[in-house]
Amino acid sequence: MFKTRLRAFLGATAFTALGVLGLAAPTPAQAEFPERPITILVAYGPGGMTDVTTRILSQKLEEILGVDILVENRPGAGGTLAWGTLLEQPADGYTVVSFGTSEYVTTIMLEREYTIDDFTVLGSYMPQQRVLFARPEMPFSDIDGLIEYARDNPVTFADGGLYWASRVMEAFAKQNDLQVRLVPFRSGAEGSAAILGGHVSIAETGVGTGAWLGATREGSLNIIGVLSPGGLDDVGQPGHESISAADAEFLTDVYYGYAMKAGTDPEIIATLSAAFEEALADPDVRASFRERDLIPQWVPPEEYAEIMQSLESEAEALKAYLEE
Repeated sequence: MFKTRLRAFLGATAFTALGVLGLAAPTPAQAEFPERPITILVAYGPGGMTDVTTRILSQKLEEILGVDILVENRPGAGGTLAWGTLLEQPADGYTVVSFGTSEYVTTIMLEREYTIDDFTVLGSYMPQQRVLFARPEMPFSDIDGLIEYARDNPVTFADGGLYWASRVMEAFAKQNDLQVRLVPFRSGAEGSAAILGGHVSIAETGVGTGAWLGATREGSLNIIGVLSPGGLDDVGQPGHESISAADAEFLTDVYYGYAMKAGTDPEIIATLSAAFEEALADPDVRASFRERDLIPQWVPPEEYAEIMQSLESEAEALKAYLEE
């Protein structure tokens, strides 16, 4: 028994001495991030702008990060279903979620339990104007014409793009006493297909969607106005006014971005944020965006978080107005 204790004591003493001398046994080096595939959760269905642009970026991200990028569509709940899925995952950097201004407004209006404190923002990669389209046979070609017509005649609206933008349209109809009936769809792609197929009279989708391309390149639809601030000059379609010119009380100001679960290692956040910025700066990526009339524009994490937080009061006001 004494010899056993002596050997234990001598072993511990030797280890301590080695530690003091800086000669302790080496520990395995921490693996560099990333070392396995990263999943990006897209909050909308296949074919929408979030999906399309994420898949463009993911190809370049694979080259930059050296791992596979898996894109999973998790549509539902106005874009917030994907957020809940993210928060069920560990904060290890291997799950990213699409994180747009519209989804944040949705969480407030639908009183979801999520707050911006649940996430760490990676940045925004694209602004997008939300555009109001009409079938060419409709007897109006601009916002003033829509107002005049829809006060006396029912109009069907494809409610399938961004939840926020659809609520802005709903508020605009209420403000102007318009007979607009909202027809629900699961995604902007479905909404585009509905108006292109003649199933609804008007629709809201973003620049670069199927409806946008149908209107601007094929002439199958008419652009009648913009639900966002400003016009469409930056995407080569001058002469179209925002509904703000008709004294709209609410607008939708959309930025697309990404986030991770709060508590993720800051070094991982910095690595991924830099990778997204680098991917967006790639000439091939920018060309792919421009082919779709999209504007690649990086907004750093801190600035993007401020944009998101500034929308809280606007979302609450819009919710209150629709509930009056």
